[in-house]
Amino acid sequence: MRLSALFLACSLIWCDVVSASWQLLSRPDLQVPRLNITHPAQAGLTAPGYFFIAPFAGGSDQEKHGPLQPGPYIFDDQGQLVWSGFAQYFSIWTVNLQTTTYHGEPALLAFQGKHNAAHGHGHGHLKLLDAKYDVIREIRAGHHRLIDKHEGQVINDGKSALFQIYQPVPRDLSAYGGDEDHQWIVDGIFQEVDLDTGDVVFEWHSLEHVPPSHSNISLTSGQAGNGLGSSEAWDYFHINSVDKNDEGDYLLSARDVNSVYKIDGKTGRVLWRLGGRNQHNDFRHLDNEVAFSFQHHARYQGYDSQGRELISLYDNSAHGTETDTGSQLHDAPTSSGKILALDHKAKTVATVRAFYPPFKLLSKSQGSTHVLPGGNVVVNWGSEGAVTEFTSDGTVVFHAFLESGPLGVGVQNYRAFKNEWIGRPSEEAAVAGLVYGAEHRSYKVLLAASWNGDTEVSHWRFLGKDVEGNRIDLGGKVARVGFETRLTWVRAQGYNAKDELLTTTRWEPVDHERPVPPAFRRTKELSRMEEQQENDRLDGVASQTGSWIVFQKQG
Repeated sequence: MRLSALFLACSLIWCDVVSASWQLLSRPDLQVPRLNITHPAQAGLTAPGYFFIAPFAGGSDQEKHGPLQPGPYIFDDQGQLVWSGFAQYFSIWTVNLQTTTYHGEPALLAFQGKHNAAHGHGHGHLKLLDAKYDVIREIRAGHHRLIDKHEGQVINDGKSALFQIYQPVPRDLSAYGGDEDHQWIVDGIFQEVDLDTGDVVFEWHSLEHVPPSHSNISLTSGQAGNGLGSSEAWDYFHINSVDKNDEGDYLLSARDVNSVYKIDGKTGRVLWRLGGRNQHNDFRHLDNEVAFSFQHHARYQGYDSQGRELISLYDNSAHGTETDTGSQLHDAPTSSGKILALDHKAKTVATVRAFYPPFKLLSKSQGSTHVLPGGNVVVNWGSEGAVTEFTSDGTVVFHAFLESGPLGVGVQNYRAFKNEWIGRPSEEAAVAGLVYGAEHRSYKVLLAASWNGDTEVSHWRFLGKDVEGNRIDLGGKVARVGFETRLTWVRAQGYNAKDELLTTTRWEPVDHERPVPPAFRRTKELSRMEEQQENDRLDGVASQTGSWIVFQKQG
């Protein structure tokens, strides 16, 4: 009996749906990070939405450690992939994936460009995608400058963009230990740019407002450039976040001075400075938890009932390079996310809440603290390659490292966000079919379907065609399971021309541990199956293009 007669012309009965593994049959081109979830999501306590991350390999051992395909990803809190932006959407180094709003519509924003891990910089542009993952536009800096990786926001419903720039400039640095060879320093700049006209709405320069003497990282330390040239400029200030409030003023985090500044949105004047472990400070600390150093991701959080101004930040309490070269500075046992309250009348600052990791994680670089609308907080541990979700009282309700096994060593992630999102991809959905077994009486059949970026499909309907091209419904609705839904058949019924049942096979278990044989022939072999003899061995046949299997996606 030929395979086509047994398989294609029979009424196949499905019995099981297999949850996706990370060997994606429908998308073998994707090598997706496998989250190592140590604290599973607690139903009813985690916030709704998806995690937006962009993990990459840190250190010098790029090939053995870190994700195989670094780039922007969306995951749910079960660790299931929702969207991979690798290569097709972002073809070069990408960080800071986040949701935003552009002209009243939800959108995605991320930085892509060249990564300078040794100095913690990146030069490139911002890329904006719509809910179909199609490119809306690219955003570039004004005044012939390059956007840095650290900050990028689309604000005012897409009217303008906010980002920062590292600009090396020559200066006499003899007052800071420099000689005639060490004369380059980084001017920390941020811009707000009108997205309709491209005009620079606002530009601020650190060298005009904060002297290099305020830096916690000296020129001679070698921790932030040595000043020998423009590529080695001393990064005394190191802007790593900029935010804007409803009053039009800016909040700026400068890592290498251990300080957060409020900037007048009209004049550029420093309205106040909050020093962590820094003597240049306008506020008295009311508790020991306020102290922070080498911080990231400062954000406005409004005002509390007492009229105190609230901000959030990520307290690294450590300093080092992304490549693990050079020395490191440690100021606390772990990093933490913090919400602080500033009393401008009393000139005091107090800790509202601090969020500490469930493991001893001290990140020498990167990191973020995302306060969610319902009160939960997502803390991304930067160079430690992990994400934790907390309730407002600090209870851990989810934690994951962003890769598993040997690949998990050296994984880093600049920022992480959690938001609700509806993805309606313009990308074609994918289907694959696999037949394998030693002989026709033990053939196994596996079908798989996925749609990269979709959030609305609830079930699939698989369809097939016989050798004459007649359509066959292969089993009704199949509930979606994760990114890739798999359907297995282990029983077949044979009918004659009068549609009379002649035989029914027994139920056969399918080896779920090895769904894809080591070697298999691809779709082009399917046309030759009718010519195969009954005793031929078929190691496997995979279909990537769906030439004989199609499906319907249903919401």
